[in-house]
Amino acid sequence: MGAGNSQLFEYLRKTVQLQTVIACLILILTLLAIVHRMSLKKSSLRKPSSSFAKSGRVGHRKTPIHKGKAEDRNAAGPKKSVGHNDGEKHTYNFRPIRAFLARAATSHYKSDSHSNTRDTDPENYPDLNFHHTFGSSLTRKNPVSKDTDPDIAWYWDLLSRSPSDLQYHIYQICDRYRKAFRAFFNADPISLHGHVSDASNAALLTSVISHLVSHAESDIQTPFFDDEAKSNPRVAITEESYGAGYGCLAYHAVIDSNRPLANGPRPVVIRTHVPSNINVQVKKAKSQGCVALITEIVRAGDGKVISERAWKYLLEACEEHGLFLVVDEALTSIRCGAPFAYQLPQYSQHGYPDLVLFGKAVRTNGLAVEWRGSNILKLGIEDQEDRLFTILDWQERLTEMAQASDLLSSWGTLVLAKRDRWPQRAQTIGGVLRKILGTEGVKASGIGGLHSLLYLRTQDVARLRYPVMGAKAGKHLRWFPTMDEVMMSEEELRTKVFGAGSIPHRREVWAYLKSRGVKLSFCSRCGDAVGAEVESCEVCVVRVCEECEDGIHRCPILG
Repeated sequence: MGAGNSQLFEYLRKTVQLQTVIACLILILTLLAIVHRMSLKKSSLRKPSSSFAKSGRVGHRKTPIHKGKAEDRNAAGPKKSVGHNDGEKHTYNFRPIRAFLARAATSHYKSDSHSNTRDTDPENYPDLNFHHTFGSSLTRKNPVSKDTDPDIAWYWDLLSRSPSDLQYHIYQICDRYRKAFRAFFNADPISLHGHVSDASNAALLTSVISHLVSHAESDIQTPFFDDEAKSNPRVAITEESYGAGYGCLAYHAVIDSNRPLANGPRPVVIRTHVPSNINVQVKKAKSQGCVALITEIVRAGDGKVISERAWKYLLEACEEHGLFLVVDEALTSIRCGAPFAYQLPQYSQHGYPDLVLFGKAVRTNGLAVEWRGSNILKLGIEDQEDRLFTILDWQERLTEMAQASDLLSSWGTLVLAKRDRWPQRAQTIGGVLRKILGTEGVKASGIGGLHSLLYLRTQDVARLRYPVMGAKAGKHLRWFPTMDEVMMSEEELRTKVFGAGSIPHRREVWAYLKSRGVKLSFCSRCGDAVGAEVESCEVCVVRVCEECEDGIHRCPILG
């Protein structure tokens, strides 16, 4: 009996030891699993680390608009659960797998390497599209990807998963956007809009100028405009300016269909071909109730670049007569060899404008303050904190600065532009394209624009043997190449876009677009829209409208 008990006790002791070992192993494995999940959560859903304070001016007293720390007003939204909490099902991210399957399903034509290059490495893929939605795109890179900036990617992921939660971070996004804009352009965005035309109307300009004057730190001897001009404001524009899609500037719009939409007082036109006459014209415009003068470094109508002398006279006349000088950089920013084209040495040596219109490729549209402008300097707003108060006080009048998606896209674009030195690339790209056009028989005197913003006469474009799709501007066609690295390579462009060696690549582009049901939308010769019934050529890829080619298509490459 005693021997049996001791055997039983020994068996129970070993059983307990085994169960203890198993329990310890289970505990260790559970802890490892938790640590692994936490590491995944940290790496994939890391909150943006930077935090920026936001202050503003309320009334005439400087005080923080949002009290408390930045973490309080940018409270973290609900984090994505990667474990099993309260019975919630564990989910996995299938998007990379779906993207891979989608590429595999659509890459059924001959050239798999072409499809892979196009889909996975688009920035190194030379394209035949020099239109890019009238210059609204500067790159084929993704500006909101993790490669661009992890913080932007985090916000974008939150926007796609839970847009309402993103509102907890909207002030921080606005702060980061403003900082990126200032770091790149050396100017502050003050008023953002859906289109540049919204920011260029006389009423808005008058209100913004009045707002800036109300924050002046110095006494202004002569007001910039009287009550009569304020009640019925006008603007002056230089000849052949773009105009606008509607409003008073549409009277002189480059696009004919915009002119019937014009309304309000007609703008005063300043002619710059005789620079010595500019002062007299500006003085007269001021007496006629103009509050600002809008000009362009590259004229939208014909691509003519403003002369240094004309720029100098405009600056001097606007300073003398107290007329705010506004530069429209919607098309010329970055593409013309500097963040803003007026910052090129030949112009900046004479001075700066007071306000800047920006849009299109920057991905946000609006008005920026250039604190070095001669009339802005009269306000005496020199301290950076005072400048920020002035900007925020205007923006606090609005429900929101801009849509979060626009702010994130613009922020990412500015990060890429600064990191990859796009203004410097623009100079190289423009030189390469002008050289290639020269070998195609286009004279340098017939090419307008500045650096990578090119204006070609339609008669010259019609004679190009290797066509690409451009954007119409009156009797000209504009080329808006991207700022991607591949566009700087003359060899790549000659073998993939221009020249006899481009035929295989063009056939691959045609097959790629066809597999996705896509056609290039605008005529390669005049820039007009082409009807959906017109098929694209398998070799030259681009399409031609019925006005430019009546009947059977004759491929310029095959002859």
